[in-house]
Amino acid sequence: MTAGPLTRLARWRARRIWLRSPGRALARLGAADDAGGLNATDLGLRAWLALTHERDAELAERLARAALQRRGDTRFAAAALSEALSRGGAHDEAIEVLRSARARLPKVPWYELTLADALLEAGRSADATELLTGAVEHPQLRRHALKRLSRVALQSGDGVAARRWLEQLVDLAPDYLVYASDYVALGSLALADGDREQALETWRRGSRMYPRHAELRALRSEHFEDSESLARPRIAPVVEREAGATRMPVRTPLITPRTDLGELIDRCTAGQRRPGDVLALAESATAAAQGRILPLELVRPGVLARMLSRFVGSIGPLHSPEGMQGAIMESGRVRVVAGAIAGGLGRPFGRRGWFYRVAGPRTAMIDDVAACLPPHDHHLIFGPLEPERLAGELAGELQCGVAIVDANHRTGAWVLAGSAGIDREWVAEALADNPAGNEDERTPVVIVRPLNGADAKAADSAPRETVSR
Repeated sequence: MTAGPLTRLARWRARRIWLRSPGRALARLGAADDAGGLNATDLGLRAWLALTHERDAELAERLARAALQRRGDTRFAAAALSEALSRGGAHDEAIEVLRSARARLPKVPWYELTLADALLEAGRSADATELLTGAVEHPQLRRHALKRLSRVALQSGDGVAARRWLEQLVDLAPDYLVYASDYVALGSLALADGDREQALETWRRGSRMYPRHAELRALRSEHFEDSESLARPRIAPVVEREAGATRMPVRTPLITPRTDLGELIDRCTAGQRRPGDVLALAESATAAAQGRILPLELVRPGVLARMLSRFVGSIGPLHSPEGMQGAIMESGRVRVVAGAIAGGLGRPFGRRGWFYRVAGPRTAMIDDVAACLPPHDHHLIFGPLEPERLAGELAGELQCGVAIVDANHRTGAWVLAGSAGIDREWVAEALADNPAGNEDERTPVVIVRPLNGADAKAADSAPRETVSR
């Protein structure tokens, strides 16, 4: 039966608002039992929302399979189906779904990385290595492929291959995917090969990029008696005694849309947290657990996104057409255009940030490939939905304060949401130097504890080491 004009309008609107208002989009697309009348595009989107918002992998699989049998845009259906299959352990079938999606859209390069990651998850590292070796030659994929190839080689104990890939990766610096750990690993491999001069030079290069990185400095000191400070960090280290807080980064497994955030935080902090603490959660990791993460093969930049991204500059998530398209998906075309006009008017007067004031703060929370840990380094991550509600729920569950924080090595920390009673200014000041780090530390949770009494006496007045630049 052909849908009427009001139904078609509702579905069109759902395709515009699904990211920022998934509940409203689901209402416009209709219940799963009534999804038979949807076209391939809408049915695929319905499957994606079932997976990421409703967290129902079985429903997502059923809807995605139905979408793939129809003509039309099936990108979301393929993504939902491959993820649902992977969660159920059907890795080989998930890989074939991705191969078919890549064949349908051969001009979209990001499928190479998604497919390689699926192969790695399936334990097929040889196949992934072959695919990634070819991807090294693609200008958009090169840094991502080198990052994965070096990791695979290190994990397999192939020092020769690891050093070759790491040398090419480090040569891309400064780049957000070249981490302090890459300098540590490359210098260590050079030292093991007897190339002491190369080891020292690598560690010194890393120390210039990461002046507070304790391991790089310790390696230089241990092997070469070289403890010279080579650069000044962008943000001064926080002295815990002066801040009145001690910060304890907590290492966790990688947080993904498969993660039960409350359960993971409870388990990882159970032996450390206590009443009066504030658990500071990285906003990007929090959003990832909500499914607010989108692989780039699902982002199709329009003319507006391509045009506006040219005026942003060379850094930041909105400088790419995909990142700007993410802002349009998050806030809508009208607000983004108004924000661009405001930003352009403010620039001659040295007024920065007008774009985000007008386009909305959620556009400022978008992270793109430059700020995401592999395998999420070819995704857009958006800010968390309803962060105040989420912080309150987690605080009740964990019996301590909770803050959701956006922190980085350039601008410090900003508390975007928090449970009742926490001192947001104090939390932001305590986390100003981003003790969680900005790269592959996997410490998206920081316990912030007030210093008083015995705690103050035990606190070290020297700042804690981080890898922030």
